[in-house]
Parts: sequence; C-alpha cells; structure tokens
Amino acid sequence: MSSGPLRLAPEAVRTIRDEVARAGGREVSFVADVTPDRVVENPRAVARGNRRAVLAAARDADPGGIVIHNHPSGCTEPSDADLNVAARLHNQGLGSAIVDNGAGNFYVVVEPPQPRRLEPLDADALEALLAPGGPLSSVPGYENRLGQRKMLRFVTDQFNEGGTGLVEAGTGTGKSMAYLVPAALWAARNRERTVVSTNTINLQEQLVGKDIALAEELLGEKVHWALVKGRANYVSIRRAKLAAQSASDLFADDRSQETKAVLEWLETTEDGSRHDLPFTPSSDVWDEVRSDGDACLGKKCAHFQECHYQRSRRRAAAADLLVVNHALFFSDLAVRITSDNFDEVAVLPSYERVVFDEAHHMEDAATAHLGAETTRAGLYAALSRLDRGGGSDKGVLAALAAAVGQAAPGREVGRWLKDRLDQRTGPLVQGARDALNEFFAQIEPWVRQKGGQGSVRLGVGPGTEPAEDAGIDESLARALAAMTDARNELGSLWERLESEDGLGEAVEGRLLDLQGCDRRLEAAARALRRCLLPGGGGEGEGGGGEGDRVRWLEPRSSPGGRGGPPILNLAFLAAPVDPGPLLAEHLFGNAKTAVLTSATMTANGSFRYVRERLGLAPRTPTVAEAVVESPFDYKSQSCLVVPSGLPPPWGAQEEANYRAAARIVHDVAFISKGGLFALFTSFKALRAVAKALRDMDPQAPWPLFVQGEGRRSRLLRAFTEAGDGVLLGTASFWEGVDVPGRPLRALVLHKLPFRVPTDPLVQARSEALEARGRNPFVEFMVPDAAIRLKQGVGRLIRRRTDRGAVVLLDDRILFKRYGKAILDTLPPMPQVTGPWEEVRAHVAQFYEHG
Repeated sequence: MSSGPLRLAPEAVRTIRDEVARAGGREVSFVADVTPDRVVENPRAVARGNRRAVLAAARDADPGGIVIHNHPSGCTEPSDADLNVAARLHNQGLGSAIVDNGAGNFYVVVEPPQPRRLEPLDADALEALLAPGGPLSSVPGYENRLGQRKMLRFVTDQFNEGGTGLVEAGTGTGKSMAYLVPAALWAARNRERTVVSTNTINLQEQLVGKDIALAEELLGEKVHWALVKGRANYVSIRRAKLAAQSASDLFADDRSQETKAVLEWLETTEDGSRHDLPFTPSSDVWDEVRSDGDACLGKKCAHFQECHYQRSRRRAAAADLLVVNHALFFSDLAVRITSDNFDEVAVLPSYERVVFDEAHHMEDAATAHLGAETTRAGLYAALSRLDRGGGSDKGVLAALAAAVGQAAPGREVGRWLKDRLDQRTGPLVQGARDALNEFFAQIEPWVRQKGGQGSVRLGVGPGTEPAEDAGIDESLARALAAMTDARNELGSLWERLESEDGLGEAVEGRLLDLQGCDRRLEAAARALRRCLLPGGGGEGEGGGGEGDRVRWLEPRSSPGGRGGPPILNLAFLAAPVDPGPLLAEHLFGNAKTAVLTSATMTANGSFRYVRERLGLAPRTPTVAEAVVESPFDYKSQSCLVVPSGLPPPWGAQEEANYRAAARIVHDVAFISKGGLFALFTSFKALRAVAKALRDMDPQAPWPLFVQGEGRRSRLLRAFTEAGDGVLLGTASFWEGVDVPGRPLRALVLHKLPFRVPTDPLVQARSEALEARGRNPFVEFMVPDAAIRLKQGVGRLIRRRTDRGAVVLLDDRILFKRYGKAILDTLPPMPQVTGPWEEVRAHVAQFYEHG
C-alpha cells in the first residue's frame, strides 16, 4: 500500500456532499473503502446523527476501511466523543475521518489499521499430534481415538473458515483436547482472543490444571491463558481488613474469629478466591469481605497491585485464551447488549472466537442472565447490611459512624452524623423494612391462593397480576417509595461526608460501602418493578419487550435464622421466553468463530432442537454440524432394562410406585453389590424411596447416601471412596458427575426427565410454539427429555473398561408414540423388558458374566 496521505476520490466527494445536502446539512456518517493507493472511495451512508447506529453498521464493514462523518459547523477538529468512537472503530479494524459539509476539508482522526493477516491452521499437522506415533501417544494412558481426531479437524475448519459449528462428541471422545489444541494454537499464532466456556467447575479445573499444559507441550508453544472467575469469588484485601477492624459494629453476632481467619488466610493464598478458603465463611462475613465493584477504590487502593481480583483482570487482559463458565460469559453478554459494547472490556475482555463445552446448558444460562431476579431474602439483606435491625445498632451505618468518630474526633460532623442516623437515616431504613413487611404480608397470601406451593405465572389473564389487587398495589408502591427514600438519604449522607474537609478520603472505604448498599437496593427495586409492573424497569436490559418476556413468582425455602425452621423466600423473576434471537444477533452475529460441543446435543439424530433453541435457523449457511460417536462398545459394556407393569408415579398409586421403586433399587444393589446411582426428577420421590429403603432393610450391607442429607460434593466423594455405596440424587446428579471405574456400576432412573409442564417458563415457550402452529410436546418437551435422559445414562459408562446396567422405571418409553424418538437418542444398548420378576434374572446374569 502507498505511504502517502489518505485522499477522497472525486466521486466520493460528490457522494458525501449530496447525501449531506439531502439531510439538510445535518450530520451523516459513511463507511468507505480504502484502495492500496490510499484513495477513499465508495462511501455508503449508514447513519444520520446517531453514533450507536454507526458502530452497529460498522460491524459489517470490511477491515481496512474508514468511517467518515461531517461536522455541520465546518470545524473538523474531533470532539471527545469522536475520539471515543474512533478508538472503538480502530478495534474493529477501521479508520475514522471528519469532513465539512462540502467534503472539501478532510481530516483523518485515526488511520485505518493494516488488515491483519491470519495464519490458517494446518489440520493435517494438528491431527498428527494426536495420532499414533505423535507426541500425545507418548503420554501414559494414551488411547488411539479416531473420533477425537475427527472432531479436531472439524474445530480446525471452524477457526479457519469462521462461522458456527455444532459438534456432538460422545462420552470418551476426548473432546477437550480436540477443541483445545486448535483453539490454543489459533489464539497464540493469530493473537485473536479466544474464550473457552464450560458449565461446571470440575471441567474448568481440568482444563487449567491439566489440559492446557498438555496442549502447550504438544504444540511446542507457550499459550498466554487465564482462568477468569466472577468478581464476587474474590476477597478484597482492603474490605477484609476493614471488616476485621469494624467487626463489632458490622455484625449482629461476634464474627471476630472468622474475620481474623480470613486475614490469616490472605497471608498465604496465591489465588485469593473463595474456592481456596479452607473454611466456609458465613454469608454476612463473605458479603463484607468479597470484592465488590461498587466498593472498589481502583488504582487509589493501597492494595491495588496485590489485589487478587485486579491481578486476575490483568492476567485476563494479557491472555490470548480465557477459560470461563457459562454464567460469567452470559453476564458479560448481558452487559454488552445493554451498553451496545462488543469491542471493549465489559465483564470480560473483548474476544473474537469462543468455544462452548457442555453447550446443552447454553439456553438455560442465557435465560438466567438475560433476565432479572430478586428474592425476599435479597431485599431484606440489602437493608440488613445497612442496619442489622432488632435494636442491634450494627451494620454499615454503625461502622460509618464509628469511622467518622475516629477520623474526626470532636468535630461537629461527627455529632451531625450521629443525630442524622438516629433521627432520619435509621428511621428511613426501618421504614423501608416495615414497608416490605407490609408488602409481603399482602403478596404471600395471594401467591398461596393462586399457586399453592407452586410458582405463579403473571400477566396471562384476569387475576394474574398482583398489582390488580388494590392492597398489593398500594403496599408495593409504598415499598418502592420507601426504598427510594432510603436510597436518596444514602446519597445525601455520601455528598455531605465526601465534601467535608479531609474526611472524605479518611472514610472513603465506608463511603464506598454506602454506595454499594445504594446500588444493591437500586438493582433489587429494578428487578421487583420488572417482574411486577409490566413496562416498568425492563426496557433496554437485554430481555426484549413485554411480549418476549415471561414473568413469575416462585416460592422457595431458605434456612431459618439461628437454626430455626425454613422460611418462605419468595422469588420475583422475569426472563426472555426465547433467548434465541438475542443470541443469534449479539453472540453468533459478532463472534468470528463459535464452536458448540457436548456429549448430548442431538435428539433422534438431529441438531434441530438445539439449533432452534439457540437461534440458529435451519438454513443458516454459516452453521456446520458434526456427530462423533463414542468409542465405547455399549452393546457389550451395558444394557437397558425397562420393567413393565409398575404402578404409575402419580395419583392414587403414587405411594405404591415409590415402594416398588425402592424394592427394585434394593434388588439391583444386591445384584451389583452396591456401586449404584438412583436418580429422581423430584425430591418428593427421592425422600419417599429413601425412607422405604431404610424401612425395608435397616441393616443393608451398603452405605446409603441421600441428596439433601449432606453437601453434594461430600456425598459424591464419600460414595466414590466407599466403592459399594448407593446414592440417591436429583437433577444435579443427572449430569456433570464423573465417577469412572468400579465405584459406579449400576444406574436406576425413576422417571423420564420431562420438564414440569406447569413451570411458567415451560408454559410460555410451549405457547410460543403453539402460536406458530407447532406441537410443543413433540418439538420441545420430547427432545428436551431425550437429551436429559441421555445425560443421565451418560453417568454410567465413562471408560472402555466400565460395565453396568441402566434400569429405567418408566415404561412409557416402550408404549407411548414418542418413546421411539427418545430410545433412538440413547446409545445402542441391548434392551430387556418385561415384569421385574422376570427381567431381574437378566440383570443378575449380566453382572455374573461381567
């Protein structure tokens, strides 16, 4: 390319002049091409007087081009806003220039960057790394996996060609190395930041603890990577020290030993995250010591350089490969959608390519983070942090008063603050608490009347809006007004104290805590409005319009205070009915490459279900698909047993079903000598079967582990160490649990895992399909259940040497019309059906021959 100055082609001058004239001399923005001789030509008008529209349109421009806009004043000097837009355009590979209305004066703000030359990946060379005779084959435990190499070639093509790729890789494929090797090399060679997003902590730890180092060894290249966790996972050194100093003012109970233990841990920890803490902190202590963006001093903090969160951010900013989880990824996406920022730092640094492992969780993660939620407990906690209540004189306000008293002894401001807290601030916070008490006294009976113990969907007909009830409407208005009054008071306190000579800096940490409380109240109130007041507080937050959103109230139980009985924790929720269009536009429309992989993505041999749920239209030309079969021999390693004639698990025969299920679990455990998972779709069924098992055989020769009777991680560890245990679990054990080898050798599944049809989100999505003339049961419920069942079945066979039987206690899979579609989704296991008394012998024979 020539090195001379950029210049407008004569035809370009005429086009710009004419378009500006047609706009009445107002501001018009253009995208134009730049020739190798540095001539600007072919300008296309893309926006008029709207910088956000310019940035959106520029995303479709070719790198190396330039964005031009006119200044009607005739002055071509860039404003601060022009410079900010120019910086964002440069990140997109575009230059920026300003002209006068006649296009006679042409000022280049930022030169177009040279188009980046990307180095394509050599699929043959990468495949050779994993093939027999390649470097991977020298690693202990190496297996020659044809499927792994097939998947690697597919992922490599996606990075080279761009677009979106869906790849189902059966259990045992070795998919993490299949995507990590090409992703890591692309990021290292081309310096295009790549994100790997997983759903579970276990997989994140496997990637950063083992797989990335192995990929670097195979490639012979150093990859700059970073594990990125959400900010709330980290301890703030400044806040931890402040909490320890102010523990007597902050907490209703004595927490001094706990805060001291946090400080001692900070002396040795390298990670600084909650996961590394050797004990589980109480929720109120963690709330005061964790890193909080609203209470961060940034570079002004004395601990900025050693801050664990800031260090993690610096590592992420310098990294080419980021390992995150789905929750963090979609939190970042929600911020980007709201702020229309796809080129700069949001929650994560900007990125160009992304790989989603455990991609079958993407829709649920996107739904949760593109919506809004608050709870009864969350609302009270926001106020309790300010003032613990109950006459305890503890909380942020008390700690602030103590800090001001120490920083300004004898000064009038200390007396003013004490009087203000006693006479105005404290009563306003208590007033907000009282108003919430009144509001919950009104709405909780309404929820019980409408939904019993279940969720209540809002806005679906007469009597389904709480605000239609005069008492609820008035109490909600008073609660929101009282929260606003409390927030305004916090703002007044902050302004007065911050302006006081020499005081603002001395108590800056506590003032930041005050701001944090204010913003937490603001977020809770906004979520409350978004759920209960249609059209109020929901716009511009990534959730679409009212017709695109489902709103509901969900009763939950929370542990009672000081060991008391559980209390109702009412949740207020709003979520997009269909996140697919948002993902299609803002995720897949911006990422140069997106690879989605999981062991369970197809239903009945097709990607149609997952594509539709994620907004990937069937005829989208830039979407590629691949299925990599599991290397396991399911025909010899497993069998599927479906007992017939069991009492149905509903209605009058529900209890009989639970007794029959307990008997079969007991029988299978004796045949397999333990090592059994029994998985349920509800806690009610789990508890009933657990009780029946204990009543049936109090001296059973195996240890029994029941979800809910201990922490999930501890139950799983104890089950694995026992080697002959029986574990009863619900949804969280259907997937993401890896127990290879002998400790898990049998699986009993109580029911087909259909979603609850009365769930508000399920209802709304079913209605949306019906409105388009579709069958929601066939096109939504059945494929969803098939994928969930395949996840559950996938717990059993994790290695080539594993062997076990799957016993499904739901014979609808045999005689219902949809049964074949679900069966065809499962691995090719031999099937045994019939009354349990008959098929029991087949199960015994299977284990005897094993």
